[in-house]
Amino acid sequence: MLAMMLYSCAREDVYMGDDIDISTSRDTIMFDTVFTEVGSATRSFKLYNSKSKAVAVDIKLQGGATSFYRINADGIVGPEINNATIQANDSLYVFVEVFIDPDLPLSKSPFVVKDQVVITGGNDQDIVQLESFGQNANYVFGKRDITTIANICNGTNPITWNDPKPYVIYGIMAIIGCDLIIKAGTNVYVHGGIVIGDSLSYNPGRIFVKNGSIKANGTLENPITIQGDRLEPEFADVPGQWFGIQLDSASINNQFSYTTIKNGIYGILADSSSHLEIDHSQLLNSSSLGLFGSHSSAEVSNSLIYSAGSYGVYWRYGGNYNMNFSTVVSYGIQAEALRMENYLCTDQLCLGEIRTNPLMATISNSILVGSSRDEILIDEFEGSDPFTVDYTFNNTMIRIDEFLESRPDFFDNCNDCINFNGTDALFVDVNDDNFELDSLSIAERKSIPINGVTDDLLGRMRSSAPDMGCYESQFKM
Repeated sequence: MLAMMLYSCAREDVYMGDDIDISTSRDTIMFDTVFTEVGSATRSFKLYNSKSKAVAVDIKLQGGATSFYRINADGIVGPEINNATIQANDSLYVFVEVFIDPDLPLSKSPFVVKDQVVITGGNDQDIVQLESFGQNANYVFGKRDITTIANICNGTNPITWNDPKPYVIYGIMAIIGCDLIIKAGTNVYVHGGIVIGDSLSYNPGRIFVKNGSIKANGTLENPITIQGDRLEPEFADVPGQWFGIQLDSASINNQFSYTTIKNGIYGILADSSSHLEIDHSQLLNSSSLGLFGSHSSAEVSNSLIYSAGSYGVYWRYGGNYNMNFSTVVSYGIQAEALRMENYLCTDQLCLGEIRTNPLMATISNSILVGSSRDEILIDEFEGSDPFTVDYTFNNTMIRIDEFLESRPDFFDNCNDCINFNGTDALFVDVNDDNFELDSLSIAERKSIPINGVTDDLLGRMRSSAPDMGCYESQFKM
């Protein structure tokens, strides 16, 4: 009886109103230990009660019993702790432990393991984010905040990635003032996620290059893959998981050979004065643009660009571009496979200053098709020098219709091109993203040889009468 009376008195001293105001010492806990074997690590944070009375709060792991984490407060072990008391004008320690087996498959223990501690008191709720590394890999910037731009250049040039373990980029990786060489067979995963700040939402997972270069030198037998770090089957084709690769001004000699770049917001963005070469590569599943160049220069050969949420290739504000034996397809969206412009608006509505630069482009032996009636758009600023857009198409498959109303002389600059009508046999299976040539494809034997291009995306030798696009037909006799 006495015990019941004491308990009743103690509970009366605990404030149970709706206006409980709890603050936390940290909003994110990063377990920066790189696990190479089964192991655990413990971190802690404080809950503060500013009231003149004790308060009771509920503390739980959002992931529940299946979480990699466990919590402990007041000697009680979670995943859920109810009615934890914080004395008046006092604080309470919450201990968080993570237990990880790095040899579990990625579907059960991804590269970055996340959860949340949810603290609820009255109408007040606070959340502490939890992040840990879950696999044995090379983590880049593991000890930094995900929004921090950190430069890997450390006085050593070049920096080489050739470890058989994957490289996991956590946040924004910058290559400023050196060259990064990625050797054949290397897998690079970028941890993305949406960050909200100053009313702006963005994805921090990014590779940024300035006054340096990135050289991804894969081979047919050992290609390079650069993609988001969610490898569960349900994420295999989900775009927008990370930002993409951004080549800033003065970033030259960038090379991507036998490299697949997938599931970003962008594939590659090449900014002013940057230069890149792409061959035997694929850019796919971008939620925005596949390949973007602004007053830059690019050489593209034997490459496939598809499943972009906007233009497959967008060349803006001039530049120098050359594309050979490549396939750019745009099915299921309204944006064209290729867009070219010679101008740049300095405001969103294009009502202010408009700047122009010459654009020179040569597209040969390629395929530019999709589900729209027009799959190319050439937009030249009116009043500019008529020669600021100088383009030539050679032996290329293009789908255009209404575009010819504004440029009736287009085929005068399109030598031996074919206007695809959307019904002729072309690819094996568009619905399955199989853009190899059909056995009856009208693109077969419609190209001309180009010095230095001897094979296709899959290493098949080009014949003396090669096929259009990135694939040489598997049905050729």
